[in-house]
Amino acid sequence: MTQQINLVSPLLLKKKRYAFGLREMGLAMGLILACALAWAAYLHYQADVLEARATLIESRQAEAQKALDKLTLAAARPVSALLTERVKLTQAQVAQREALLASVGDALERTSTGFSPGLRALAHSGAEGVWLNGFTLSPDYVALKGAALNAGLLTTYIDRLGQQPPFAGMRFSGMNAVFAASRGAGASRTAALPDHLDFDLYSGSPDKPLLQGGAHGQ
Repeated sequence: MTQQINLVSPLLLKKKRYAFGLREMGLAMGLILACALAWAAYLHYQADVLEARATLIESRQAEAQKALDKLTLAAARPVSALLTERVKLTQAQVAQREALLASVGDALERTSTGFSPGLRALAHSGAEGVWLNGFTLSPDYVALKGAALNAGLLTTYIDRLGQQPPFAGMRFSGMNAVFAASRGAGASRTAALPDHLDFDLYSGSPDKPLLQGGAHGQ
């Protein structure tokens, strides 16, 4: 038996395969739609952020404008006479206090630089057997009153005093020294003194002495 084969039969032809079918196209369209929705949501979020910033800036500008308006109104007001008088009075009081503080500072500076070195010099130049009963210090006048057990100790005291910077080069223009005998038996034992010299030393002119003191014992 023989059978004729028809080569033109569509069953024998090679079928073509398509890369994108309906399923693939549907997936692609869904992905594109999802991306579009995400992009639209992002743009909407950015728009909200920019709108919030713009609102904040507008509110700040409105507050600044109100403050500027208040300052403008305050500047346009006339100056208060009462406030001006108070300011002038306060300035005058401050000036008086500053002047007072300046004068007090100058006085303290003159006192500390003019007399403290002299007092320290008197304290450092002491000699055993010599004591001061009083002193007067001023820029142009110095007076010392005291006692010494003998003339040699008084000379030593004067030499030591001349070695101190405040009294360096100073010469006493006057000196009185009187021998004083010891007190009698009727005097108290605490007040009894041995034989000694009472001396007075002077230098300069006694015009307006500025610092006086007494009873500096050695």
